Amino acid sequence: MKRWISLLALIVLFAFALPQTSFAADDDEGISSLEKGEPIRHLMLLRSGRFEIQPMAMFGVNEPFYQTIGFGAELAYYFTNYLGLGASFVYNPLHLDNDEIKAVKKDGYSEKVTSTLAIAQPNMNFDVGLYYAPMFGKFSVFGWILNYDLHIFGGFGAIIMDSACGAGGSVCKEAKNNNLEGPKFAGVIGLGVRLFMNNFVALNFEMKDYMTKYADFSRGPADDRERFQNFVVGTFGVSLFFPVNVYMSK
Repeated sequence: MKRWISLLALIVLFAFALPQTSFAADDDEGISSLEKGEPIRHLMLLRSGRFEIQPMAMFGVNEPFYQTIGFGAELAYYFTNYLGLGASFVYNPLHLDNDEIKAVKKDGYSEKVTSTLAIAQPNMNFDVGLYYAPMFGKFSVFGWILNYDLHIFGGFGAIIMDSACGAGGSVCKEAKNNNLEGPKFAGVIGLGVRLFMNNFVALNFEMKDYMTKYADFSRGPADDRERFQNFVVGTFGVSLFFPVNVYMSK
């Protein structure tokens, strides 16, 4: 009986020792492809180690009196395929009347309002911050394969405010005050999606929120309506990536 027990123990010991002895000859043998490296091989790193230059157009989203339209540019550098540092500047030459200001300009509106109403206008805005692209991939449209990414922005910036008379009032200039004009420093967050037409040209859509304190309008030098607000803008741009050559993952 003891012999059978000893023989069984020897077989079990041999069974456990055999794989270890055979694997020792080749370190890679018996290791899955997931353990050897990245699950996706030869991935195009469309952002890593590249500069992004982007001319763009901007439009205000939540303005009560005007629809601001601006033009600017952004420069960014991506340290990795996920993380980059960017800065943008936009000049806003166009302020189109919204329904609110159109009503004020109509005949018969209260002269008390029309003669004193001064409205803030964002003259320019800029920001600096980090871009993080947590999601990217590709899809097919009519046989055309497009790469895309979803990116998040976080940083700080400022809005340079100017002001205008809402209805050309005779004493409107007296209504302008420091709460309307000047720099309004802000924290900035954003969300965007980028569609790559090829390896170095992409369409970029973004929404950014400038969180700051400012007044939409005033009706006198002592009229302090400054409060915390969200100045939300949308941008559309064409991104150009340099160098043209793309890094590939192993």
